[in-house]
Amino acid sequence: MKISAALSALLYLLPLMSFAQHLYDARQSVILEASVQENPPAVRLNWVPDTANGGYTIWRKAKEDAAWGDSLVVLGPGSTFWVDTTVAVGIGYEYQVIKSLPAFPYGNGTPNFGAGYLYSGIKVLPTHHRGACLVVVDSTFKYSLAPEIARLLSDIQADGWNARAIYVNRNDAVTSVKSYIKSWSETHPDKQQAVFLLGRIPVPYSGEIAPDGHHNDHRGAWPSDGYYAELEGVWADQTVNINSPGSRQDNVPGDGKFDNNVFPAPLKLQLGRVDFANMSKFPESEEQLLRRYLDKDHAWRTGKMPVVERALVDNNFQDIEGLGQTGWKNFSAMFGYANVKDLPYRPTLSNQSYMWSYGCGGGGPESASDISNTTNFTTDSLQTIFTLLFGSYFGDWDYPNNFMRAAIASRSCLASTWANRPNWVFHHMALGEHIGYSAQMTMSNAGLYTPRFWGLYVHNALLGDPTLRMHVLSPVENLSADEAGIHVKLTWQDPANALGYFIYKKTANDTAYLLLNQVPVTDTVYFDACPDSGFISYLVRSVELRTSASGTYYNLSNGIPVSVLNNPPDWNLEPVVTMSNAGQSNGSVSVSPQNGCAPYHYVWNTGETTADIQGLDAGLYCVTVQDCLGCSVSYCATIEEVSNLSGLPSLMHSRIFPNPVGEKLMLELHFDHPQDLQLEILDARGRSMGRRKCSGQNIHLEWDVSFLAAGYYWLRIEGANSVVTYPFAKTSR
Repeated sequence: MKISAALSALLYLLPLMSFAQHLYDARQSVILEASVQENPPAVRLNWVPDTANGGYTIWRKAKEDAAWGDSLVVLGPGSTFWVDTTVAVGIGYEYQVIKSLPAFPYGNGTPNFGAGYLYSGIKVLPTHHRGACLVVVDSTFKYSLAPEIARLLSDIQADGWNARAIYVNRNDAVTSVKSYIKSWSETHPDKQQAVFLLGRIPVPYSGEIAPDGHHNDHRGAWPSDGYYAELEGVWADQTVNINSPGSRQDNVPGDGKFDNNVFPAPLKLQLGRVDFANMSKFPESEEQLLRRYLDKDHAWRTGKMPVVERALVDNNFQDIEGLGQTGWKNFSAMFGYANVKDLPYRPTLSNQSYMWSYGCGGGGPESASDISNTTNFTTDSLQTIFTLLFGSYFGDWDYPNNFMRAAIASRSCLASTWANRPNWVFHHMALGEHIGYSAQMTMSNAGLYTPRFWGLYVHNALLGDPTLRMHVLSPVENLSADEAGIHVKLTWQDPANALGYFIYKKTANDTAYLLLNQVPVTDTVYFDACPDSGFISYLVRSVELRTSASGTYYNLSNGIPVSVLNNPPDWNLEPVVTMSNAGQSNGSVSVSPQNGCAPYHYVWNTGETTADIQGLDAGLYCVTVQDCLGCSVSYCATIEEVSNLSGLPSLMHSRIFPNPVGEKLMLELHFDHPQDLQLEILDARGRSMGRRKCSGQNIHLEWDVSFLAAGYYWLRIEGANSVVTYPFAKTSR
């Protein structure tokens, strides 16, 4: 039975509004949810009433702020909501609500309080780039899990991370592994940095602590993955001296286990571990368990693991600490209080789906009473994705067959933590954050979130992929990329019928995908205008406006990648130039764009906006042509006056034949004295197709023009003091 007679009496004396959870969980918490409106912008905070409270105080800050600053409002004990009208659409706000409890739980006036947190906003903008992620892989599985690791890196990158992997030996010193991680952090700076430990990455140990309260037999060094995420403090191995031969908690000077009880500085990195070493109760091998986890990870990201968005709390402790408050406070902000149920853990999850769950009870390394045990996890398919567990001993997750590691080794669960020592903060995830962010905030909590319950202590850890998010939108399907003239055309199908789509591109010179459209496109086709030649990778992500019990935000699906080796044709304007006869202003230039997309827009240096201009004198005429996608090209033509060869001074006789010409153009020029001439053939675009020089008084020239395509050309003859241009035609042979 969960509630004793004494507690039942206390519940009668201090009634709540239909609370099913434990009295201590309820009183030590402010159970928050929010509703939002866009016009006028407002965030309404709602909470479950508590008749024993002495009033509420509310603070607000930006998510990135390191302190709360001054409070916004103080409300009376009968308040159940507050509306913030000083908000803007597109921005997220974090709220803290503290209630005073002057008569609880001691009844003698000793000050006490309960706290609640919520991150809210109205149409908060999508997160296109999340940061950098390093996957540190146990080299034992470098080849056997190569396809799954490659898929994982692709999935992480497709969710907005710059991802890469390194491989370490499971017998390396933890100091060596940390040096690799620190080097990566320094050379890959980003707004967020996550580290995913995959496999048997060497386990750091630190401290002289007993977070589970078992000082007689479980005090000493605990596993401390946060050592890898804290990069600035000092980790000593000189003073702690606990020597119980054979105990995993041994910690003596110089043994490689550190002295620190708390992290010497806030964690710079977000860190999670998936490690199935020494899980011998599972029939699967370590490699098979890792493969199953990576398969689950991929299935979750791509919408292939449907789950009901609600939460379950099963607290089997009647402790004044309110051990279930981590579940109630976080889950209400995610799903709303009505969608958080006090139900038995294993019997319920065996048959019903709950995205999040919390279970605590008297524990051992492999179990929590009235919750479950490692042996059950070897066969169970509990329908929960993120689970919070608490009990004695198993918070020390490096035990063989550890209960928390067994949860994520099972067929469904992807993340587990030991809560509530510390009191974990997951409320940001209700508006799209990933779980690694929650881990960093919790493990670095020196008092920003209260009560922190062993915050900053070195045992804090996340078991699971730190880049996972709780809201999944199914990605697009059948994405293809094809050359379309000078453009690349992307097409896809969308089974989710999303609000719209964002497109990203990466070339060989890019280290990350770049967003191409600031506003989502609504069609399932997109043209990338005028991309350069070479290997190009694209990513398409669908977007939805997601509503949670904390507000609304634009949620992106995992991206689907596609690549193309682009070799676009030249954008040919096919110009035709007509020279001007002397004194007649009858020249013209026309262009006929090829390989772009209509309609085309023309701007000439004469101010005209048509494809052709006429009535031209000799001169330079330039046009800029833009196609329907905004690609542009410029072209200039020179109009010269056409004159007969008699315009050459001292010319006595001339003949150019045949005209049209097939293969050889014959030129005969006779002067009354020797000449030095420059000859040039120009095509219809005014481009030079060949040059010759000749000298003498009687010039006989045979010019092989078989290389010319059929069309119209000009022979330009330049002497010392004159230039003449003579038109001719070239036949196909």
